[in-house]
Amino acid sequence: MTTQSSARSASPGDATPTVARQPDGLGMRVGDVAEITVLFDVKPGGAERFRQNAAKIQNEAWYYEKIVGTVHDFRVAFINNDTQVIGAVTYDGDFKTYIADIFSKAGPWFDEMFDGVIEGYPGASDPGVFDWLAPKIVEADMWYASNPTMTVQDTAKAQKVTEAFNALLDTASA
Repeated sequence: MTTQSSARSASPGDATPTVARQPDGLGMRVGDVAEITVLFDVKPGGAERFRQNAAKIQNEAWYYEKIVGTVHDFRVAFINNDTQVIGAVTYDGDFKTYIADIFSKAGPWFDEMFDGVIEGYPGASDPGVFDWLAPKIVEADMWYASNPTMTVQDTAKAQKVTEAFNALLDTASA
């Protein structure tokens, strides 16, 4: 039996990036990338309402996340027999800036998702939305980011360079 190995095997102590709490708020951060997880109570029938609109919400994700411009990934999952919902996001930058951006730039999308779904949701334009949200944030006990120095903009640029390079190789090999 043959096995492959790299020239240098990684060990747990090799150049491990420091994961720490966001300096300006809740959640974890490593390099330029941060995360938050939220846990909400669901209104009776809220999960059903969400799922009825899920296709529209999913389709709008690309639009709103492009406007925000810092989101690597975002997911929503109903748990505990649809009595609670988890929202988890990985994003670039500082906590306070991200929170302000999501509610100012993607407010209608959040209202579409959560109005009538989450207990006590005040609406994205409510001046107290942050105070309502903060106690619902659950800090990660462990979090890993594969590319902590790659922002969403860096990733998009790298993708364009890769596509251009592949097109050049295809042209050269034709």
